[in-house]
Amino acid sequence: MKRGGGVSGAVSLVMIFCVLCLAVFSVLTIATADREAKLAEMTARNAADYYKADRWAVEIVAALRSGDTLPMDVEIVRTGNTAAFSLPVGENQALEVVLGENGEILRWQTEYTGSWETDDSWAVWDGE
Repeated sequence: MKRGGGVSGAVSLVMIFCVLCLAVFSVLTIATADREAKLAEMTARNAADYYKADRWAVEIVAALRSGDTLPMDVEIVRTGNTAAFSLPVGENQALEVVLGENGEILRWQTEYTGSWETDDSWAVWDGE
């Protein structure tokens, strides 16, 4: 007597395995796409914040070089032959600008202004 259905059981198991794999991969794809969308929004917001501060800094430097009134209320710190000011860029950064005596740009960079604390809770081997 022939046994029927032996092959169909193996095919069913392979089919179930394939469906489960496709389901897992689709969930991972959706999760990755969501994270990438959030990262793209954050990157666009950070770039917009930086270029807004950069535009204001260019206008302030032009006003300082020409002797005009400043386009916004900003604190200019003068020490010796240099003038420096800082503009906020988002929540935890600032655009730091330092000008020389003839108005040349000595520094134009972003600085981290957020606070951080070291985590000393882990016991790390000190070599002894």
